[in-house]
Amino acid sequence: MDEIQSPVPATVNEPGLLDLLVTLAENARLLIIGPLFMGICALGLGFVLPPTYQSVAVLQAEQATASLMTTAAVLDPVAAGLGMDKDDSVEEARRTLRENLKVAVGRNDKLLTLTVSAPTPQQAQATANALLQQTYLQSRPKGSVGKRLQGQLAEAQGRLKNAESAAAGMLKRLETSVVSAPGGSELARGYADLLTAAAAAQGQVSALETQLEGLNEALLVQAPTLPQKASQPKKALMVIGATLGTGLLLLLFIFVRQALRTTATDANAASKLARIRRALGLKNQAA
Repeated sequence: MDEIQSPVPATVNEPGLLDLLVTLAENARLLIIGPLFMGICALGLGFVLPPTYQSVAVLQAEQATASLMTTAAVLDPVAAGLGMDKDDSVEEARRTLRENLKVAVGRNDKLLTLTVSAPTPQQAQATANALLQQTYLQSRPKGSVGKRLQGQLAEAQGRLKNAESAAAGMLKRLETSVVSAPGGSELARGYADLLTAAAAAQGQVSALETQLEGLNEALLVQAPTLPQKASQPKKALMVIGATLGTGLLLLLFIFVRQALRTTATDANAASKLARIRRALGLKNQAA
C-alpha cells in the first residue's frame, strides 16, 4: 500500500539575528563614515555660526516688574539709546529686543532674573543695564497717581511732625513731675500713645517714599554680568545630535533597503508588491 505523502509546507524565510548582523557588517563602512562626516560638518557649522553671549541680572521684584520690562515704554527708549532703530523701524527694533531678553520670577524666592542675549559680551551687559535703568524710571508713579501720593506723603509728614512735637512736650512734663503724683500715670500713657502714633506716621512716610521712588539699585541682588563664554551655538550638542541622527537614519535606510531586496526574491511577496504598485498607479519594474 502506497504511503500518502503530505505536501511539505514552504518555509518562510524570516530574518534572524545572524541576517541582521550580516546586513550591518556589509554596511559597516557607510554606518561609520556617514555619521562621522555629518558630525564634522556640524562642528564646522558651529564655528561658522555667530556666537551669542548672555548677561544675567537678579533683583527683588514682583511679576508686575517682569511685565513692565517687556512693554514699549521700557523697550523703545532702550532700543533708541543703543541705536537699534537706525537701521530698522521702531516696531522691528522693539521686537528684536524683546526676542533677545528673557524675564522670569521665582515662585519661592520671589527673585526676578533678567537674561539678555547679544553678539558680544559688552553689548549684552550694556543692554541689561539699560533695561534696568529704564525699568527703574518707568516704575515711578506719574501723573495723577504721583500727585496723589505726594499729597499723602505731605499729610503723613505733618502727622509725624505733630506727634514728635507733642511727644517731646509730654516728655518734658514727665521729667518735671512724679509718676506717682496725681495725673502722672495719665501723662505716661499719653506719652506712650504719642510714641505709637509717631511710629505709625513714620512707617507710612517710609512706605509712601518707597512708592514714589519706585524701583532702584538697592533691590539689585546681582548686577548684570559680563559673560566670558558664548552660550550659543552649543558645538558639542550639535556634533552629538548630527552624529546620532545621521546614524539612525542610515540604519533605517539600510534595513528598509534590505527588506525590499529580500521581498523581491520571494514570489508571493513580489506579487503583493505588484498589486500595491497597480493600486497606486505605479509601473511594475521590469523583470
